[in-house]
Amino acid sequence: MNLRTRLLVGAVQLLPRPDPPTAAYLVGARRELPRPLARVVLGPVGRSIDIDDLSVPVPSSVGEPARLRIRLYRAAGTEGATPLVVNFHGGGFVLGNLTAADWLCGNLAARAPVTVASIEYRLAPEHPAPIPFEDCWAATQWLVEHAAGLGADREQVSVMGESAGGSLAALVALAGRNRARADPSWPVLRHQLLLYPSTDLTLASPSVTELPDAPLLPRTTMDWFGRCYMPQGLPHSIAADDPRVSPLHASDHSDLPPTLVVAAGQDPLRDDALRYADALEGAGVRVRRVVYPDAIHGFASIPLFEPAAKAALSEIVAELSHSS
Repeated sequence: MNLRTRLLVGAVQLLPRPDPPTAAYLVGARRELPRPLARVVLGPVGRSIDIDDLSVPVPSSVGEPARLRIRLYRAAGTEGATPLVVNFHGGGFVLGNLTAADWLCGNLAARAPVTVASIEYRLAPEHPAPIPFEDCWAATQWLVEHAAGLGADREQVSVMGESAGGSLAALVALAGRNRARADPSWPVLRHQLLLYPSTDLTLASPSVTELPDAPLLPRTTMDWFGRCYMPQGLPHSIAADDPRVSPLHASDHSDLPPTLVVAAGQDPLRDDALRYADALEGAGVRVRRVVYPDAIHGFASIPLFEPAAKAALSEIVAELSHSS
């Protein structure tokens, strides 16, 4: 770990994790940095990229329908329909925001001829599982249905996410596979791009035990996220091995799109990523694995600190260039 990353990790470790988190804490922890400051801290986005925010309605299984913010990234001057990449940010299902994903999404749109749509789903503990997944799946369906108006091709849709967002991307891919099986008019996903995804929320992966004090994601933080996301003892509580939260526990992984799995060697979720790759390969899915042995969890969100971020971006661009 380089010096800059060590300093960042040290600062993050000083942050509180109130249990249960207070409303005031969550507001502060989720606040987006002003865009100019975000570019300095989280990495620049090319000026050639047009960035627009939309507000779209989605149904909800709990309470009233919600409106979700979706951020679109597209190279300025692009003409015609481009492939669509739907992104889900990380943050343990509790934290994270759209601005934290600007570098990845904006630079992907700059380097590949795609439109990127990043979804701001509702977060736990106010909105526990399975609401974040339901939001992501509903927003993805909205994007497919309205692709033409966004300058995107509904027949060329991929999903992408890091950490918790990788879990949500995998769950959306499963839901999309199921809908395409039931409805021949529904497009088959072209790719899923999973960056250090959390695929087994039982925390049974060997790397979780191996790296209890991992930078940015120690075991105490993982447990805190789990309590927020999957509170127990409620009428609709979801267990950690439920396939609605743990894609590794889905009963069927066949017919999923070609997959890029990116893992970090110093990440307790390393084996979540690799075990999911094994499950997909066992079901006949084409999988490409990329492991950065010295990288830490969340590296794609901190490109100014972790050089693996730029390398992973190149792998994503390369994967999208492959026909399915």
